[in-house]
Amino acid sequence: MPTESEVARRGPVKRATRTEDSLPGDFEEWYVEYQSAVYRYVRFRVATREVAEDVTSTVFMKALRAFHRYDPGRASPKTWLLRIARNAVTDHLRSLQRRGSLHVSLDRIPDLVADIPSHEERVIKQERIQRLLNGARTLRKADQEVLSLRYGAGLDNAEIAEHLGISNNAVAVRLHRALKRLKASIEAEEAETIDQ
Repeated sequence: MPTESEVARRGPVKRATRTEDSLPGDFEEWYVEYQSAVYRYVRFRVATREVAEDVTSTVFMKALRAFHRYDPGRASPKTWLLRIARNAVTDHLRSLQRRGSLHVSLDRIPDLVADIPSHEERVIKQERIQRLLNGARTLRKADQEVLSLRYGAGLDNAEIAEHLGISNNAVAVRLHRALKRLKASIEAEEAETIDQ
């Protein structure tokens, strides 16, 4: 414990500008601006809305803990958050892999088709989404990543290039090839279903 003379030499105690209960201003803005993109990216990669919400929460908790290490010279806030999301999704998928199947059942994806008006249209949409998600899970991790960034997070090619550290042209090529492999995977699954 410091003596009175030591306290007097140090001068008045400066209060922290941030209390434990408040968030840095930039972080609050980032949450409002990027939460939706992070959620969509995560949702594209995981089986249920609940899991996507949990993983998205984990992403922002990790980002808040590491906020002091963010370097704007290295990445935009959105790219930084999506890198954290990528790692959180990888961790989640690894834990699933240890427990069993990564395939998605039809009853686990209703949130992706909630806006479809009729029951018949919803069922058809659910079946298509199920085929897409199951087909995507058979792809290489690099293909899953580029498709998730494009169609999950809604990034354009330049943003994906920044996130992955590659050129715009390389992104276009990867997207084209990933979509081609996804189509082949879905067609193979459909052919297998027909043969049964």
